[in-house]
Amino acid sequence: MLGFSPAASTMLRRSVLGRAEAVIILFLLAAVGAFIWNGSSLLHLIASQKVSGLDAGVQVAAAALVLNVALILFGWRRYVDLQHEAELRADGERRAARQAATDSITGLANRKGFAEGVEQLCQTAIDADHCLVIISLQMQRFKRINDRFGYDMGDALLREITAAMSADVPENSVVARLSGDEFAIAACVRTADLASAETLAETLLRDVSRTYDIAGTFAQVGAIAGIASAAPGAHCRAAELLRRADIALDHARSARAARPTWFDSGMERALIERSELEQAIRVGIDNGQFIPLFEPQVDLATGRLTGFEALARWQHPNRGLLSPEIFIPVAEEMGLIGPLSESVIACALDDARDWDPELSLSINISPAQLSDLWLAQRLIRLLTERNFPAERLVVELTESSLFADIDLARNLIVSLKNQGIRIALDDFGTGFSSLSHLRLLPLDMIKIDRSFMASVHVDRESAAIVKAVTTLAQALDIPVTAEGLEDAQTFDMALTLGAQTGQGWFIGKPMDAEAVTDLLARRRSQTEPAARRIG
Repeated sequence: MLGFSPAASTMLRRSVLGRAEAVIILFLLAAVGAFIWNGSSLLHLIASQKVSGLDAGVQVAAAALVLNVALILFGWRRYVDLQHEAELRADGERRAARQAATDSITGLANRKGFAEGVEQLCQTAIDADHCLVIISLQMQRFKRINDRFGYDMGDALLREITAAMSADVPENSVVARLSGDEFAIAACVRTADLASAETLAETLLRDVSRTYDIAGTFAQVGAIAGIASAAPGAHCRAAELLRRADIALDHARSARAARPTWFDSGMERALIERSELEQAIRVGIDNGQFIPLFEPQVDLATGRLTGFEALARWQHPNRGLLSPEIFIPVAEEMGLIGPLSESVIACALDDARDWDPELSLSINISPAQLSDLWLAQRLIRLLTERNFPAERLVVELTESSLFADIDLARNLIVSLKNQGIRIALDDFGTGFSSLSHLRLLPLDMIKIDRSFMASVHVDRESAAIVKAVTTLAQALDIPVTAEGLEDAQTFDMALTLGAQTGQGWFIGKPMDAEAVTDLLARRRSQTEPAARRIG
């Protein structure tokens, strides 16, 4: 479909009006010229003839003169109408331009109006002694106000906040509402007094965060702010400065900063690195760069190898083998933890399928994956496709994520256990689980977090916690696995305090599938009892 842009339509209307005005002016000039000529002709006839009455020539000249007067009046009226129409159109265009640059709820500038206002501010107020500062401010928990009280309440709160901020910003500042809960403030400050910009941002944060009485209902939201300033004497680039303020805002959000955060170049470098990391993760998933390593688990009393835990690693083409702390949080934020985890689990199932059938394989499920209602079906599908026995698989779920939604956790556990899969409660002791929940969930194993085992032989409190966990587990008839056994002393303490199995670097470091195959072959060839340390 073809059409005109608003600017092109405006130019077209002005062109049409201009041509109509030119025609009317030419018409008026012609009518006036005819009036002058006819008038002089009539006067000449009257002066040259001595008549008692009007002859035919005089009558015709008089009629022509009257017609000229009528044409002049008509043309003038039409000219006045055209001028009035032009004024109405210009006024309408000005109103449309204001509306296009104004937020309809608060009356503040919108994104378009902010850009125009900043440009004007730069032209009129920025000089060698002053610089432009932009504050990016975002409300927190504003959606809850709309959800709980309705959009009318949210709009009223926005107007109250707008009034408070507008009263506190300096003269000539530009205040804009860029989106539902995001504001931007541009101000001109003295280069020698940039601290005043931070003071202004703190004031605006207080304006947004204070409690407002809206028709008898008290409403309150939080806020975070980022600040960016142009270099002294630098050309004003509103879009670039706003982008930097937004980067500072994101940094403040990640750090949960209560104070305004200034932009610095390190933030931009981190953003670029993060963007490159996100892209590399996508490429890595597509190219199978995420692989499992296997950490051995043994029976603490006999040293018998009982299984392996699959640990995700990134075989980066340039940086080598990367630990999960680098890529798992980013993958969770990107919503890619599901595909990444499935690729690692599938590879682990393929590697472990032909091992000794008595050896278990433990896999970790990210807390972010628990929101996937089809998680159980996905795991079962992987088992079926890889022809891996379900009874050999142990799914480890963290304590904090498991008890965040107890009903969802129970449904997931029941679905997996119906297929023969065992469930382990990972990182036990780090969260705030209820003992009643622990009793109700059909768990097969409890894993004590390595943070307790690391200090169990020097910290009485850690030892007491481990002993309490093992005692509770024995009462519930649930075996306990101790993580983080890094030396012989910790190994012995775990056994003394009641753990049945353990894992850690003292027992064996994580290894690839080929190393596991070599280990199993060596152990099969050994005739003497297995040692408790295997790697």
